[in-house]
Amino acid sequence: MKDISIIMPTARDDYSIIGLPDLHYLKPTMKSLTKQKFKDFELILVDTLHSTRNYDFSKLPFEVKHVPVDPNHRFWLDRKRWAVCGALNTALLHAEGELIVRIDDCSEFDEDFIGRFWEGYQSGYFPLAMHIRYLGGKPARLNEDYHEKGYEAKYSATFEMEEKLSILKRIYGDNGLIRDTRYKVVKSRGGRMIAPLNWYYGYSSASLEALLKINGYDELFDGDKSLEDTDAGSRLTMAGYGGKFLLDVDHQVIEHEHEPIPKSIIKGDVKPIKCNYALYLVNRRKSRFRANSDRLTDEDLEFIVEESLKSPCSPHPNFYDEDCKGELWNMWIENQHIFDLRKERLDV
Repeated sequence: MKDISIIMPTARDDYSIIGLPDLHYLKPTMKSLTKQKFKDFELILVDTLHSTRNYDFSKLPFEVKHVPVDPNHRFWLDRKRWAVCGALNTALLHAEGELIVRIDDCSEFDEDFIGRFWEGYQSGYFPLAMHIRYLGGKPARLNEDYHEKGYEAKYSATFEMEEKLSILKRIYGDNGLIRDTRYKVVKSRGGRMIAPLNWYYGYSSASLEALLKINGYDELFDGDKSLEDTDAGSRLTMAGYGGKFLLDVDHQVIEHEHEPIPKSIIKGDVKPIKCNYALYLVNRRKSRFRANSDRLTDEDLEFIVEESLKSPCSPHPNFYDEDCKGELWNMWIENQHIFDLRKERLDV
């Protein structure tokens, strides 16, 4: 058994880092993992493009489990919709580490990055790390170059461009660094603090036992993207792991600005099915810490529709596909995935 299982879902084209077209998107991450001082880890790479990926993992000095999304966890992926939870749960099926550390692709970090997770865990915490964005190999700032090339500026479909840039200016300031929005708060509190439950996202960790107790990531969030990690933090807290999410300003990762997932994998320009924030609220209201274990009630579904069609879920009218009454909505209701990760791990 390993100390740490690093899990990383991916579905990206090989050369997708913005401004560095000759750099394979996996190379910064693999190079960073190779130079880690902490050695007792495995990498579980859950790859939507597994069958066509030709990256050579054989010379790396750590174990790599390069696997496709499990057939039992890819319902929405097969319909070219988001299936982040299915990919993360696939990683948990293969994990042998005591501590699970989630990272993203296009990432780069220093030689103590993984060790900080283990050090914090040994002290009783589930450490989180914060990101700073790089564009073209340099720290990204909110300027004209970022307006033209930056991921947040180009690819958020929720807002019109003028509104989008106004929001980014409010968050980062003129020429401000594009970085984790939690950074300033943590810095102002001495550089280290326990994060609230809704700050559990991004580069995060939790024990394998804790994630199995909550039965992994809630696959009801799939079909659409967002808040699946925040929901996991909420359910971890309800399951008795509150007060353990540790943030430290020295625990940072570089995230290279990248192109979106190819449209051959995830359809572009499609409306969301439902609001994932409404799902998050349902789990909170019902104190439901264990996901993927029971079907939503009629009352739950009514609440999700009502919340989806109003602020803050709906930025404008008709934002959700057929106002949560159409074919996708019915497909989502009819295909609620019920399973037990502990039992499925025995089969793997």
